[in-house]
Order: sequence, then C-alpha cells, then structure tokens
Amino acid sequence: MRNRVESERRESGANWTLGSAGEVAYVAPEPGPEGARVWFFTRKGGVSESPFDSLNISTKVPDDPDAVAENRARIRDAMYGRESAWVRQVAGDKVVRVSGAGLAGEADALVTDGEGFSLVVAIADCVPVALVGDKEVGMVHSGWRGTIAEISAKAAQEMDDTNIRAYIGPCIRQCCYEVSEELADRFAERFGPEVVEDRYLSLPDAIRRNLEEVGVGEVHDLGLCTGCRPDLFFSHRKQGPRTGRNLAAVARLP
Repeated sequence: MRNRVESERRESGANWTLGSAGEVAYVAPEPGPEGARVWFFTRKGGVSESPFDSLNISTKVPDDPDAVAENRARIRDAMYGRESAWVRQVAGDKVVRVSGAGLAGEADALVTDGEGFSLVVAIADCVPVALVGDKEVGMVHSGWRGTIAEISAKAAQEMDDTNIRAYIGPCIRQCCYEVSEELADRFAERFGPEVVEDRYLSLPDAIRRNLEEVGVGEVHDLGLCTGCRPDLFFSHRKQGPRTGRNLAAVARLP
C-alpha cells in the first residue's frame, strides 16, 4: 500500500507525504509547518474489524470499545505519547480555547498556546483544518454547516497570531459531494459561484476563501478526497453510517 500511495503522490506533485509509526499510517503536509506537527491519520494500522477496519477512533459507532481503545493508544504512540484535547462535535461554529488535554465540552474547533498535547477532531468526510501560528495552533472540524457558519475563520480570529498557516486535510470533495440545489445556491451566494459546479460543492474552496477573507495568508490544501480513497479513509457518504472515523491532529512543538 505504501509504495503505491507514494508513487501516486510523486506523480501528482502533491504537497503531502505518507508517514507511519508502528502499524499506524498518516498523511502530513509537505513541507510541514515550523514549530508544529500536523497528522491526518488514515484508516490503516488499527485492530477494528469490518466495516470499521481498522483504525476507527470513534465510540459513537458500533465498534468494539476495546478495539477503539487500542486504536487510540496506537495513535497516541504515533504522536510520541501526547495526550489529546478534544470536543464533543455538534456541527456548529463554537471555538474553545484549551490549556491541556481532555474533553473541552461541545464545540467544533479548538485553539491553544499550550505545548505537550495535541488538538484533535474526528472526521469521515467533513473537513479537518489545522491552523498553525507563531504562538498558537488550532484544529477545526468543518462540515457544510460549519463551513457556511465560517467556523475556520472564527477559529483563526480566536488565535493570538498574525502569521497563520492553514492546512486543509482529507475530506469529501467536489468530485464526490452532490448537494441540494438550495444548498448549492447558498454556498454560491456566500462564497462565489466557483465553489459550486452544477450541484457539486467544494467545501475546501469555500473554506479557503473564508480564511483569506480574515487575513490568513497561507492556505495549503492536501487535495485528498475521502470519497475517492476508501483504501485510506472512512467516508460516511460513500460507505454509509456504519463506517469509522479518522483522526486529525495538530500540536505545538517545544
């Protein structure tokens, strides 16, 4: 798997690389940001059985809890033993500031100036956006509701930084994301007609425009589609509700 993915990456000129730690595989920006690490974990390297095979991290799906616990432990090891701060995701626009690991309530984005732990979100088509500044980092979970509510821009504005770089991770993309005519019109009106083709919506393009509107100067899109790559990622739209969740993470470096 690794050789094929790396060959595809080189041929496409993609700005990401495939990494691994033990059995766990992840994609990361290439080049990576200074002062931080970003991980977009794949579905590879865990112990969950089908249809959650194999690195499912969610207890909200009917996977074996022991398997989920082992998967999370493997990811923690892949992040050099870092514990994580996470939120109960509600597809809204709330941003929380955290100072340490653990559950931080209901929200869909986290920011911190802390070190020694990671900020994480769970995804299976929604867009993970890692934000890296000189002093702080943020992690965003942005589905269509969060995108039209401008959660990525709100998270960037919450950060005490002027030099923010954004990294858009694996998510459902325009090639695979057909929406209602009403929703397509709402996005075209807010973010411009270029984010919609017929009724196929590009959440990454809408997020990019929104981030640029609030002054984020660098927006790097890894370009990976969860719908097109069931070998690497879970996709609620393509695989149905009985699928797992991938983890996206960012952490400041000492």
